[in-house]
Amino acid sequence: MVDTPATTTTTSTTSSNGSNAKKYEGDGLVFRAKLIGMEDLSIDRDEKICLDSMFKLKAVVRARGEHKQRVQLNLTMSAVKVYDEATKAQIASHEIERISFVVIDPRDTRAFGYIYNTTDDRHQFWAIKTERAAAVTVLALKELFELAFEQFTNTEKAKQVNQTTVPSSPTPSAPVTSPVQTPPVQAPPPQQQTSPVSTQQPDMFAFPAAAVAAPPPPTSTVTPAPETTTASLIDGDIWGDNPSSVTQAKQPSSDDIFGFGDTSTTVTHPPQQQQAAPAMDPLADLFSSVPSTTQPQIPTGASNPLFGVFSTNTPTSTPPPVNPYNNFYSQPPQQNIFNPTPMTFNQAQPMAFTPMPPQQQQQPQANLLNPNPISPVAPPTVTSPFAGLDIFGGLPSSSTTTAKTTRDAFFPTQSTAKTIQQMQMEKQPKRKMKNFIILLLFISSFQFSISNQKQNYYDQRQLKAIIEILKIKLAYEFDELTSTNSDIEHHNDNHKQLENYETEVDPNDHVDIELWNKLNEKDMKKMPVIDDYSDEIVAIKWLKWYIRIAVRHHQVGAFLNWNYVTNITKENQAAMTTQNLIRSPFSRLVLPIAKKFNEHMKYSKDDDLKRIFGRLASGTVSNNNDDVKKSSELHAQMEDIYSTTKVCELNDNKKCYTFSPYIERLMQIEKDYDRLLWAWKGWHDGCGNKIRSVYLPYIDLLNKNSKENGYHDLAERWIEDYEMGNVTEFEGTIDQILKDIMPLYEQLHAYVRGRLCSKYQNRFDCNGPIPAHILGNMWAQTWHDRLDDVIPYPDTPLVNITDVLIKKQFSIDQMYTTAESFFTSIGLYPMTPKFWARSMFRKPTDRDVVCHASASDMGYHDDYRVKICTEINDDYFYTIHHEMGHVEYYMAYSENQPYVYRGGANSGFHEAIGDTIGMFAISPAHLIKLGFLQEEAVNSHYEINFLLRLALQKVAFLPFSYVMDKYRFLLFRNEIHREHELNSKWWALRIQHGGIMPAAPRNDEINFDAGAKYHIPSNVPYLRYFIAHILQFQFYRAMCRLQGVTKRLHMCDIYGNKDVGEKFKEMLSMGCSKSWSEILESLTGENKLESKAMLDYFQPLYNWLKMENLARGYPVGWI
Repeated sequence: MVDTPATTTTTSTTSSNGSNAKKYEGDGLVFRAKLIGMEDLSIDRDEKICLDSMFKLKAVVRARGEHKQRVQLNLTMSAVKVYDEATKAQIASHEIERISFVVIDPRDTRAFGYIYNTTDDRHQFWAIKTERAAAVTVLALKELFELAFEQFTNTEKAKQVNQTTVPSSPTPSAPVTSPVQTPPVQAPPPQQQTSPVSTQQPDMFAFPAAAVAAPPPPTSTVTPAPETTTASLIDGDIWGDNPSSVTQAKQPSSDDIFGFGDTSTTVTHPPQQQQAAPAMDPLADLFSSVPSTTQPQIPTGASNPLFGVFSTNTPTSTPPPVNPYNNFYSQPPQQNIFNPTPMTFNQAQPMAFTPMPPQQQQQPQANLLNPNPISPVAPPTVTSPFAGLDIFGGLPSSSTTTAKTTRDAFFPTQSTAKTIQQMQMEKQPKRKMKNFIILLLFISSFQFSISNQKQNYYDQRQLKAIIEILKIKLAYEFDELTSTNSDIEHHNDNHKQLENYETEVDPNDHVDIELWNKLNEKDMKKMPVIDDYSDEIVAIKWLKWYIRIAVRHHQVGAFLNWNYVTNITKENQAAMTTQNLIRSPFSRLVLPIAKKFNEHMKYSKDDDLKRIFGRLASGTVSNNNDDVKKSSELHAQMEDIYSTTKVCELNDNKKCYTFSPYIERLMQIEKDYDRLLWAWKGWHDGCGNKIRSVYLPYIDLLNKNSKENGYHDLAERWIEDYEMGNVTEFEGTIDQILKDIMPLYEQLHAYVRGRLCSKYQNRFDCNGPIPAHILGNMWAQTWHDRLDDVIPYPDTPLVNITDVLIKKQFSIDQMYTTAESFFTSIGLYPMTPKFWARSMFRKPTDRDVVCHASASDMGYHDDYRVKICTEINDDYFYTIHHEMGHVEYYMAYSENQPYVYRGGANSGFHEAIGDTIGMFAISPAHLIKLGFLQEEAVNSHYEINFLLRLALQKVAFLPFSYVMDKYRFLLFRNEIHREHELNSKWWALRIQHGGIMPAAPRNDEINFDAGAKYHIPSNVPYLRYFIAHILQFQFYRAMCRLQGVTKRLHMCDIYGNKDVGEKFKEMLSMGCSKSWSEILESLTGENKLESKAMLDYFQPLYNWLKMENLARGYPVGWI
């Protein structure tokens, strides 16, 4: 907390409890305990629900015959930290401001629990059994809260003193009340109730009757407690002292602390003139069932402003709001024995929620498809022993309906998903804006204090959403306090802003590879016995076991791969190879079992089990460790070649360039024919030729492995992932789409060839294929960088986004925040702190990296990243939208789907998401909104120029992407002679389907030009991009129709339309839980891949091209 000028005013107050606060510094107070379990609740405070959960958790542990995990609780000033006693691994770190309720089990004096509110507004109940009486730990926790609250109180009161003090004008002497000290924890008297369970809305701390002794009554005047009499009750309980020696002081009024009262001056009344009344505890809604003479037994909105802000006088169960700023993965933090750091331990929840049951009702079972990690790292989610066998979670305990299917039982019919704003509004009453903002400052860990000089930009966005809704829905006026606390309209975009995330994100919050591998090795031996592959209960138990291990393998694999592609070293390569060998036994074990389950589940009435095992049964596994090691080494070797190859000047071998950024940029901007030829030949000879000798044995291993797993070849294995029928059906669909697009492509090809032929006269045949090196791209996959040479109307130039970015002094970071603002404007997710802290936005200067742009889902603690060697130009502006689109897809299905459904509906969907947003981001209508383009500049000529540029990017790409996999399929099927047509077959296909020829004569014996494209050595299937380019126009057209635009689709802009975004988000949230055709239909109303949406978009251009080519006499075709 930042010091204020009134720091000295609070000295006497803070020093009196200084000795108490010291106990909680560093490692804090330590208690030994056992972890009973954890369960998600529907409400953040309710004694009966907590006690019911406690009973249920204990029953499950007994039913399973398990031992409770031994843990160590560290009560510190910042958080309650839970460590595994044996390994010292940190299980969780629960910030004290997020603990909303504590209860002691009246049937077990050593058991207590508390509700921890996660960042995504879920309420986790943690049940714990202490080594000694639970009251000792609970009282220590209560004192910890009071100390933290006192710190906040003193700061707020100091500010008030500063605001009312006028140094230059002495005031008449008057009685001055000393700073009020928050008293130590006081022992409550025995409850008068006959039942230990309160039916009223509880406070935070729920003690059983007679848990602790009653305190002496307080005096009615507020006086500072003498320093000599402030021994903590906690000290007395822990060390055997007499608690009766503790002096009790009256709690300060919340109106005094927060300034809720109408008067601005303090009025002191003589004690004899007012009746002694129970003092109101400003934390009353946090401290439950602790009857005392200093606080009301039942807090109400009238008596407690803290309580009144968040509920009505009659407490009701409120659905938890959906928060897009949450963690999406339920995995534990890395073991860090010597320097434990605060972390959260969250479990992903669906965005939509079911109506909340009454308070007296037991909670729905947790979703076991998204399990918590296994002991000793973190506790499993313990659920009802009577419903704990289904992987999708359980019914509410009151349900008596027999479910027909797994989805019927464990994915209950959900109400229409509410927006974040709607759910926030349900929780907020109409009070003064000033009061709400001040309270929010306290609840949000003081992050928005006006004295806080280091604003958290990530949390500011959360506050912005709340403020905007309150402004609109409640018509609140904002005062100076609000505006000074949330300067949220201004991005303040500079590199220093994003560097803040690097300090806020714990560098140790990543997977512990050694521990994860040990846990997997241990769990491998615990595979459930399978006596009947048709038994659905057996199948579900096996799935739970599988998921637990598979999640860890995914996390470790993603972590090691990221390390390698962002730092290409032999050590990182060796680590990946080693991990592949470690994972192999698991893959070999589970794939045959999954295939057996799949054979039996085909006849199941449960659609989810059929789909899950159908997906798990696909794929390959190698039974030969030597093959696994060899293929991993060959793959890494090719990536190394691609990333480190340099092209040297013809007359200077010491002047050499890597592909990114120099060669790539040269191909975009250079116009000299021979200079382009030098770069093209240098890259293809240097990279492709080296990869040739590595790639052929690599695909031989993959092909061999595919055949061993029941496929004809690797091509069939790849095609299976698209879920578009068998090989013949799939290839027939793709062939038909290309055929549909070909008339448009041929007209585009004829126009571009004719214009370039005029520029490069006598360099190539104006009736034949176009040389690959003069189209602005190393592989001639897109041609838009040559727009200046072929633009139809030069007098109506398109806005140059690169020039605008430079003119507006955009930083690289601002390019990313601008893309993020588009996603959030339509209701999609903001990027997480780890995205900003751990992504690679620039090419490092101190090491080799893979610069090819990509996005990564680390599968661990909301950790999503992109890897882009960004430069400030229009291409990267578009690429950023594309890669962040992947991240949006990751976040959407990670929040709403269990692990087995976290993936794209098919590979093409993933690639299409970002491109769809990218198309909207560069539309003329949106560029006008951004201030990049003047509205009056857009006319019919401008629109033709714009459509041509996009066609050079989108339409020109389709034949290239088609050939990429057409060529490899032939290679996998051994239909290409490797000695005599390995390279010539590649160019034969490029000429046949795209009218593109090599820039220079090639040699089949040494050249391998296909290998000069990143996706070949990286072994990435490429038809996903072909499909994505078709899908994105189907998505785009559907979203424009929702916007009300049916004509001139290129002028559609959905920025800020959350209704459209909600429909889009709904599709993303499905992951791969249904077939891709069903998911496509949910947004577009179409259930098949079709080219009509693209043709509709470019219809004005197609009409213009036909007339222009005819007028100019340009021949159409190339053979």
